[in-house]
Amino acid sequence: MQIATVQNKKISSQQIKTIGFIAGVGVLIAASIGIFFMVQGTSTQASEDVPQNVSIQTRDATSATVSWETGKETIAVVEYGTAADANTFNEFAFSEIETTTHNVNLTSLEPNTTYFFQIRIGDEIYDNGGSFWMITTPPGGDLEGSPTLSPSDPIISAPVSITPSATISATIVPTPSISASISATLTPTLTGSPTPTATISATLSPTPSTSSSVCTSNNCTTILQSLGAVCTTQDYVRCLLGANVTITQGATNTPTPTPLSSSVKSACAINSFQANSCTSWIWEDMTAKEKTCSDVFTQYFVQCQSTSFESSDPATWYCNKTVTSNQLTLPCDTAPSPPPGQAIFCRVRAESANGGVANATDWIYTNSSCSTFSSVSAVTNCKINYLQQNVCGSWNWSLNNPNDPLCTDALDHYFLQCTGNGLFSAPASLTPTPYWYCNNTTTDRFLDMPCDNSNAPGDGDPITCRVRPEDAQGTDSHAGDWVTTSVVCPTSTPTPTTAL
Repeated sequence: MQIATVQNKKISSQQIKTIGFIAGVGVLIAASIGIFFMVQGTSTQASEDVPQNVSIQTRDATSATVSWETGKETIAVVEYGTAADANTFNEFAFSEIETTTHNVNLTSLEPNTTYFFQIRIGDEIYDNGGSFWMITTPPGGDLEGSPTLSPSDPIISAPVSITPSATISATIVPTPSISASISATLTPTLTGSPTPTATISATLSPTPSTSSSVCTSNNCTTILQSLGAVCTTQDYVRCLLGANVTITQGATNTPTPTPLSSSVKSACAINSFQANSCTSWIWEDMTAKEKTCSDVFTQYFVQCQSTSFESSDPATWYCNKTVTSNQLTLPCDTAPSPPPGQAIFCRVRAESANGGVANATDWIYTNSSCSTFSSVSAVTNCKINYLQQNVCGSWNWSLNNPNDPLCTDALDHYFLQCTGNGLFSAPASLTPTPYWYCNNTTTDRFLDMPCDNSNAPGDGDPITCRVRPEDAQGTDSHAGDWVTTSVVCPTSTPTPTTAL
């Protein structure tokens, strides 16, 4: 009987190395395959977040809609500003409903302004390849931006920037799977869209909390109610980006900027407002008042129309805009020119950068009428006969025949200009800049300097003045010829009394 014999043999070190090499190769192959699928999955997920088919539609001069699509459901966020610099994008708008079809409304935009924006999805920012997307709003669009409108309510408030809260305007379309009860600050509108959206626009300029507490709530409604206390708008955005939110009923805390005190408004009120002609208007400058006034009130809101502001009759608007200068020439922008014989009613108030009734002085009113006289220069007796200085800064003049009834019918006022170097064009275009002592109209045939807020000429100072008669229209074709005189103030002359 044959018996099998088993022999015990040791594995050589060479065989161990071979087995280890084969095992290592297998591990590397498995790891490579795993990494490939992980990267592939991450890449696929990232590509599904990328905004596709980005489109922009301006609804009017103050609002626009940004639309795009994503491969997966995400929360849409648009960050924007008026400069092509992401560091200045302090405005945002977003939808709090996860969806693949995004329509985000941007509100409270300025007319005729270009905005730049980028899209943020989670931690990723999409900026159109570094060149940003752009929106340009059309001019006009509402009463403040379009002087041709005829509002029924003459008091128009400029847009108010809200700090530190988020102003919410939402469009909610309920479906069988979604139930939402809207808080007092939301304005719901039902549409036929099958996709429920709720768009939120706000300004990221929160006031730091005076409390040492931090915002710890993970309920977005609670955070919204705590804005300006322990929670900021950034906390609210983070909450919305982190989860779907069911808006629960309850009052929201949306404080507005503190209105200016009545004492500041009274102290900085505009006290003088006059028409140089029916197309040229001037009012008291804030820079001539206390520094507080010029610091607080940085712009003016001026309106001019064909009827009184107390009248309910239809009016033609000749101006309806915000300006930084204390002078204005009609018509404004694309408004029509006042026709001959037209009555013009204007009002102006000083405003802070926030604008609106709560951030403005009271209106000051005045009115004028355009002349029906064709030409003043054609009437011989209505020409200026002489212009002379009595003492330094005191001037008088007369017509060839001031008692001619034709002059009385034709003339409405005189226009006197005085400078230190005899130049009368726009100061910005001149070298050297003229030193203005007077640039006023008057119904008298004399005027003492300084005019309004100008400085008085000193002893030995040169002065060049010119004067012309004008009708109510005040344009070159409705004025007589200029008469110019240059003098030097004598020394040791008493300073003339300021004209009131």
